[in-house]
Amino acid sequence: MRMVAGVGKTLGATLGAALMVATMGLTAAVAAEPSDEQHQCAASTGVSPEQKLVSCTAVITAGRETQQNLAVAFNNRGTAYLNKRDFDQAIADFDEAIRLDPKYVLAFNGRGLAYQGKGQSERAIAEFDQSIALNPKNAVAFYFRANVYRGKGRYDRAIQDFDQAIALSPNYASAFFGRALAYQDKTQWDFDAYLNEGQYEDRALKDYDEAIRLAPNNRAAYNNRGNVYLSKRQYDRAIKDYDEAVRLDPNEPLYIKNRGNAFRITGQYDRAIADFRKALTLKLDEPVKRQIETALKELGAAG
Repeated sequence: MRMVAGVGKTLGATLGAALMVATMGLTAAVAAEPSDEQHQCAASTGVSPEQKLVSCTAVITAGRETQQNLAVAFNNRGTAYLNKRDFDQAIADFDEAIRLDPKYVLAFNGRGLAYQGKGQSERAIAEFDQSIALNPKNAVAFYFRANVYRGKGRYDRAIQDFDQAIALSPNYASAFFGRALAYQDKTQWDFDAYLNEGQYEDRALKDYDEAIRLAPNNRAAYNNRGNVYLSKRQYDRAIKDYDEAVRLDPNEPLYIKNRGNAFRITGQYDRAIADFRKALTLKLDEPVKRQIETALKELGAAG
């Protein structure tokens, strides 16, 4: 009943960083007193995706921008569509940004994320390949490509790209987190991990340690590290990490459920029942809900 946080959430977790980088060019190149629309189109924070769509559209249709600024505006609007998960519109805008600036690394990254969102992993990889070819020191593109390889089950290839992202950006917390996930994947699915029992769990622990050092509020890292400790039968350390994950996000049922599992394993049945019942009051996927209900029934606490 253990579950890993962060799986399937990589795209959403990276969009904020992508947006921040993608919106740095417009205000630097426009007139000394940019309009409100130009400000909002270029803003990395404080503007909703809807506001950004409106403002970037106004910039694009005004017809007063240089070709480079127009490319930035299309890129920024594409990133807003990406945040809204409107992948087809995002791709159309990234296409236009790249037409206007064929070496626009950020637009290739954005288009890669959009194809990833559509489940077109090979096209996503091709976009990140192009981004890396244009800028071989582009740590973000290596990170994005690693996530796609991991999603395809190519864990060693993903780890190579996470390695490269970390080599280029040693404080890249998300890359340490992503590599830890890939090591956990290998533990479950890779024959090499079967032959080297515990090796990849230990590597995952080291990466979660580093991810937490760099981003102390990364609740998913605490949860996932707790899962690794649980699998290594280090139950006190697992519960301590689940405690921290729950403290950081008291309304995440996954963390509460996982802690309940640890309490159950260690014979703390009242605390396990309390956690399972709390988790059931929160939003859960139906399969997880059924798992918890079964656990409560086995503990004699159904209903």
